[in-house]
Amino acid sequence: MQYKWKAFIVVSLSLFVMVMDASALNVILPKIAEDFAVSLGVVSWVTIIGGLAVSSTLLPLGKLADITGRRKIQLLGMSLFALGAIICFFSSNISLLLSGRIVGSIGASMLQAVTMAIVLAVFPDNEKGRGLGMITFAVGVGGIAGPLVGSQVTEFFGWRYIFLIMFFPTAIGFILANYILKDELIGSSSKERIKFDFKGAIYSALFIILIILNISNPFSISYSSFFYWLIWIVSISLIYLFIRSQTKSKNPMFDLRLFSSWRFSFAILARLFGFTSNGPFWFIIPFYSTIVLKYSVGMTGILIFLNALGMSLAGSIGGRLSDKFGTLKFILSGLSLLTTTWILFVIAGNDPPLIYILSISFINGISNGLWMAPNTSETLEKISPSHHGLISAFNALIRNIGSVFGISISTILITSILISYGLNVQIGELINGSDSELKILSEAMNYSFILSASFGVIAIILSIVGRLKEK
Repeated sequence: MQYKWKAFIVVSLSLFVMVMDASALNVILPKIAEDFAVSLGVVSWVTIIGGLAVSSTLLPLGKLADITGRRKIQLLGMSLFALGAIICFFSSNISLLLSGRIVGSIGASMLQAVTMAIVLAVFPDNEKGRGLGMITFAVGVGGIAGPLVGSQVTEFFGWRYIFLIMFFPTAIGFILANYILKDELIGSSSKERIKFDFKGAIYSALFIILIILNISNPFSISYSSFFYWLIWIVSISLIYLFIRSQTKSKNPMFDLRLFSSWRFSFAILARLFGFTSNGPFWFIIPFYSTIVLKYSVGMTGILIFLNALGMSLAGSIGGRLSDKFGTLKFILSGLSLLTTTWILFVIAGNDPPLIYILSISFINGISNGLWMAPNTSETLEKISPSHHGLISAFNALIRNIGSVFGISISTILITSILISYGLNVQIGELINGSDSELKILSEAMNYSFILSASFGVIAIILSIVGRLKEK
């Protein structure tokens, strides 16, 4: 077997388990809340704290991978992810479970920081899209497996065994990585002695945490309150300090000169708006399915399954074809399909044929499979291999922020419309709502679908402008 495929198996296995873990977690949260006798608000921090741990450490760890070597970070990431799973398995209270999620999420952050960089290092230039597309395939399969495995294991053995299941493939992956991955083949550490920029790392971690907290607003702070805007002021101040520190540092954590490339800058912006457009699918559509369309939980699961399946299939094909025919064609095709799916949801009405909704979900998955890998290639096209770890981490961070922003702004819009009609309730509380209430909710969701479509259009425009500016 060629070395590129051996290395790919290692990183895709860790990525598969990581995505499977995240998608399974949504299934088991109610059971965790029940066993530990905590509210759903408290148990939601199992997800929130993991997201914060990943997002706040991605940039520093990506830079660290470029300095110390990607093999070390891959092995350490798998070790921490496995340790976090064991802590969660043996947790006797919610605090210990949260501790396990922090440890495991830092490990996941390490894995996200090096995955794309390793793939880019082992695949030749004419096959990089193929490699990145196969990564998208692994993500999709993990998204498929998570809910299926999570529901079945929880039903027959209990939610703790989900974490035990995550431990074993990670341990196997660690053994394989230790044997297969060679620094000289996957991107060795810098030959120069480079000091790590701790000040930049602290500034970036703090402002990312504050921004994500303010966007997602898990504490339900009033948007008109002084405290809410104070957090934004502090966040902006930290961004200023971060930029200032990076421009003055001899060895900055993030070289801001990378943004001098039009292609890179606009590809990143397109990525941000692309994930902002698609983010609501994973949060709003399940509510739309169960409340507005009155589908069963099982049918909603099939809807999500078809989405992940579409992404897996298109990811593996789109990445390979983009090497041959160019990235822009597939970026535009994918983003156009993504935008179209939101419009199709708008015109669906309140009683569409089942096959219509299932088809939209599948097409949405295909759209993401088509544009994600080529967009990643765009962000790395003009970047020195010495920065690939950092940019891989930055790409993952943009994906996280875009998804959070998309979910948050859609939720705010829907909630605001409900309030304007006198319905001061959370979306989930309308599960047994009257026909008139469901009509209002449907209208509100249609506005959020239009908003998501508009973000898709912006992503398309940015992708085109980036190429035109380059010329």
